[in-house]
Amino acid sequence: MRTGSLRIFRIAGIDVYVHVSWLVIFALVTWSLAEGYYPRLLPNLSSAQAWALGALSALLLFASVLVHELAHSLVARTRGIEAASITLFIFGGVSSLRTESTRASSEFLIAIVGPLTSLALAGVCFVFAAALGEPRAAALLGYLALINALLGGFNLIPGFPLDGGRVLRAIVWQVTGDASRGLEIAVGAGQLVGYGFMVWGVMQVVGGDAFNGIWIAVIGWFLQSAGAATLRQVRSEQRLSGLRVRDVMRPDATAIVPGASVATLIDEYLLPGNRRALPVISAGRVVGMITLRDIQGVPPAARAATRVEDVMGGREAVVTVTPDTPLAQALEAMLAGDFEQLPVLDDGRLIGVLTRADVIRQVQLREALHLG
Repeated sequence: MRTGSLRIFRIAGIDVYVHVSWLVIFALVTWSLAEGYYPRLLPNLSSAQAWALGALSALLLFASVLVHELAHSLVARTRGIEAASITLFIFGGVSSLRTESTRASSEFLIAIVGPLTSLALAGVCFVFAAALGEPRAAALLGYLALINALLGGFNLIPGFPLDGGRVLRAIVWQVTGDASRGLEIAVGAGQLVGYGFMVWGVMQVVGGDAFNGIWIAVIGWFLQSAGAATLRQVRSEQRLSGLRVRDVMRPDATAIVPGASVATLIDEYLLPGNRRALPVISAGRVVGMITLRDIQGVPPAARAATRVEDVMGGREAVVTVTPDTPLAQALEAMLAGDFEQLPVLDDGRLIGVLTRADVIRQVQLREALHLG
């Protein structure tokens, strides 16, 4: 979810991102509340007040989803699993954990705390809404009580990737002792739920409620496809189990110095070697990576005067791997940093490059040969 996302702040050591798709939800929620929900509930409300309440409600919906995801991340931390980030997007939010749970009990606790937190928020908002005499504040809190109850209840549906699906996976994992079997059952249940939502959405459209019907169908499609994608990812990781970087890497120690020009890089290294990237070495040490993406912003007329060190990536710290690094761990590092390749160092000496394409090809070969 990191692509197309903007980092907005950091809380409890966790980076919080907002995906551009969330702006769609913010606009839709604000509009629907300002034009429909609040005017029906409070007939004497002015248009300006309705829009202000709608926008505030959309922001507090954002805060509610954030608290839900933060609960996942903080409980994960108590189980020894660090949370890298939280990303809010069109379908809600996702907590990015650095590692997977190694025990069914941890998976269960991390999954269940999100819906329970949302339901607790719903209860608190309901109590305050009932206690307040100010109609606008009561209406706002009543909406938050409703939306958090729906958020908690929806996420308890036993289908992956919803929290209820993760709870189901943990239960099957605990009973069978097989985490993969638990995931397969949870994904299967999630796909059934997804297809059910799609059928329900189509029925709503046929019945004349096109807006809600399309939205329900899209949610169903997301549940179905997200679960299938997760299962493919886990199976790919299983096929990489036992493999090391040395099994896939390209043994190529070609590198360039920081002071070389971009024109030299292109004419003498990238084009002749059919390369898209190259490590940058100074005094025998890898100090960066220069990629096609880095040099695309340099105009052709300026390439002879532009040095590699001016545009290379990794100037603060270069992410590297060794020949003995587990291949799954190396792939995780590439995905986390959105890297296409990583330098491979043996005792500090460059001996090759590992590319994402090489890893994908290895997975495809093993899949075709039914290995792993």
